[in-house]
Amino acid sequence: MAALFVLQPADSQAQPPQKLPSALLVFPLLRADGIYDTRIDILNLTGLNVEVQCFYIRSEACFEVGFFFELTPHQPVSWLASQGAFVPFSAAIPPFFGEGELKCGIVASRPEVEFHNAIQGRATVFAQTGQTISYGATAFRRLTEGEPTGIFNLNGSTYTACPNRLHFQVLTDETLPNDLVLVTCDEDLITQTPKNITVQFQVINEFEQAFSASIGFKCFDRRALSEVSSFFTRPILGTDTAHVILRGVGGGVLGLGIDAVQYDSSLRTAGNEGLMEGNRSATVKFPSGIPQ
Repeated sequence: MAALFVLQPADSQAQPPQKLPSALLVFPLLRADGIYDTRIDILNLTGLNVEVQCFYIRSEACFEVGFFFELTPHQPVSWLASQGAFVPFSAAIPPFFGEGELKCGIVASRPEVEFHNAIQGRATVFAQTGQTISYGATAFRRLTEGEPTGIFNLNGSTYTACPNRLHFQVLTDETLPNDLVLVTCDEDLITQTPKNITVQFQVINEFEQAFSASIGFKCFDRRALSEVSSFFTRPILGTDTAHVILRGVGGGVLGLGIDAVQYDSSLRTAGNEGLMEGNRSATVKFPSGIPQ
């Protein structure tokens, strides 16, 4: 199995750069429902003032809420999804309720690349029971200079590209909430028209036997592997873990795994960020402009 995870594509330099100042962040999972809440952290890694435009996208009907805030040089901002936040000298960040995702992009003040690439982010979904799902936001960098338009062309030329495939090492115990969360690389927040995506799955057990299935979704999907197909369970796969490879048809996808284990009679969870392979073009469209 180890050989399956040594991914060294020739175009690896165009992969989303998860550790560098970036222009667009995607947080695939937010949850705030009275039992769970989410801590969101975004950091300005530059010595410049930066304007950030964000959209909450709720899983129900892909409902969207947009907002702006400004960060001073090297400033972090942190907030609970259920409460929102007040950012000094900036607009308030509204609260979020339900389950969904967050996309945040830089509104550059100048066309040079260094004015586009500024932020990194992390989120932690948590409950009072001790369950936590912590992960780094998927980050995309601007590669060429240009005025901000609100259009993020994730094509490997203007911005780093969307991955072509996602790889996860998952637990196969269908009695525990071992889930996969999927969101789209392609998102039109101007017309607010969700895109229909088909996701093809290949699941390989520890004996290197392969199983396949597919599902469809729009802007957000969260389900257990056993809900993708009844074949994807430990009794049928015959192993405690499996290698999941997935690819979007009709649009690119990003994702997050949730690993659950029983520990001292309590359920514990963790974020599984997986690996990205290859490049494909995708577009995220934000309404342009900064509120006055």
